[in-house]
Amino acid sequence: MKTTIVSVCILTVLSFSSCAELPPSFEKCNIKHLDFEKCLSDAIHDAIKQLKDPIPELGLPSIDPFNMESIKLDLGDSTQSLQQIWSNITLQGLSKPAATDARWTSGSVITLDLDVSYDGTLVFTTDYEAHGAALLLVVDVFSKFTCEFVDGGNVKVRYQIQQPEESNGYFELISTKVVLEPKQVKFMYHDFFKNQSMTDAINSEINKNWKATWDFIHEFVGVYDPYFGALLTIILEKVPADQIFDGLSWNRIFIMCRFLK
Repeated sequence: MKTTIVSVCILTVLSFSSCAELPPSFEKCNIKHLDFEKCLSDAIHDAIKQLKDPIPELGLPSIDPFNMESIKLDLGDSTQSLQQIWSNITLQGLSKPAATDARWTSGSVITLDLDVSYDGTLVFTTDYEAHGAALLLVVDVFSKFTCEFVDGGNVKVRYQIQQPEESNGYFELISTKVVLEPKQVKFMYHDFFKNQSMTDAINSEINKNWKATWDFIHEFVGVYDPYFGALLTIILEKVPADQIFDGLSWNRIFIMCRFLK
């Protein structure tokens, strides 16, 4: 029996020793220190800048450009029945934050709020198509579409994270919510209806009141939630909690071996 216990403990140690670690260039903060949120803000700010390039040891992709697949919106009322499709969506500029503020609320479910501000331009580029009818007109449109945050803005992300159990030692992401707050937006369709005059007229109209246009189309930003969540999940699933933060008060291996005695 003793041999079995020792063997299990050795295997446990080996399994944990093979877990991934944060890259040495990532700052590690002590969760018990009074300046924890300041350290966390600085660490995340620096990590965002490092993600201009992929980090292969963790399987993290580059976030600049930040690539997504597609989203469909079906709009219908008494005057229109229209399907809009955005595909090959990219966001450029994410790796150049001006400031990052992190707020950590402890509990069995942790809330991590990030407010990342940008002074430079953030640019969405996508293939756009619309099919259906609007105002008695048949719509069948393909176009490139650009949405530019002219003076930057804020990317706000709320993560809900499950505190790890002592038996496994890994944080688990529960939910992600992304909110984009531009200072000013410039919209541009390219070759709309294959008619440059009409394209110019549409671009002029939708930019006259950019805020109303943004309020109308920003629903498609919801596509970012799972992508931002997937980035954090890559880390949380590979790196044990005590490799992410210092100051955690439990020891997984000691507890497991103690109960086996």
